[in-house]
Amino acid sequence: MRNKRALPVTVDGDKITAYVKFHPLLLAKAKDNNLTYADIAENGIKKYWTDGGFEVELIRVEKGDKRPHIKILPANMTKTSYVMSPWWRWIWGLFTTLHPEVFMLNWSPRHPGNIHLNLKTYSGPKWFMRVAAHEFGHVLGLGDAYDAPYRFFYEAPGTEDYMMNHNRQVSPVEVKMVKRAHETYRMQYFPMKFDLKLVIAGVKKQFRRI
Repeated sequence: MRNKRALPVTVDGDKITAYVKFHPLLLAKAKDNNLTYADIAENGIKKYWTDGGFEVELIRVEKGDKRPHIKILPANMTKTSYVMSPWWRWIWGLFTTLHPEVFMLNWSPRHPGNIHLNLKTYSGPKWFMRVAAHEFGHVLGLGDAYDAPYRFFYEAPGTEDYMMNHNRQVSPVEVKMVKRAHETYRMQYFPMKFDLKLVIAGVKKQFRRI
């Protein structure tokens, strides 16, 4: 049996325990709030995953503490927020799962990835809370449900209100998927299929944004 005490995030029944360490930039006060970015992100994670039926405990790791933890950092690669595995876990996971979403997030309970939150596009605490809750879903072992390029622009049917689609609420389906991820030690993905028409339309939409 794995030693749960050595893991950065555990799911034990309806209890989520995560050890997190915030980058100093997230410890600054948000531009429109007396709270820090870290506080707002933490509030969002607790609110939405608690609303979904979990008891959530986030424990901040102090400097120098070597306990395994999730790093929550400013995003610096894209204009969006994302979760990414350490570089040494990239690519090879693609060959073990044959799933395109695993390219930069090769998830396991021992290596759930680090959260990168975009502060430059910050548009208020409510938005930031939802984004943080969505990204936390990835470190819990969930893939995306929206029409992302790495999903061949395919949106999983019936997921419009899901946290892993439009960041709205944690659904009972997502709760079951999280528990399954930690029971099987395998990331859980939403249905996906290749449709050439969707891919062409998605690529055109991407080019219009450039």
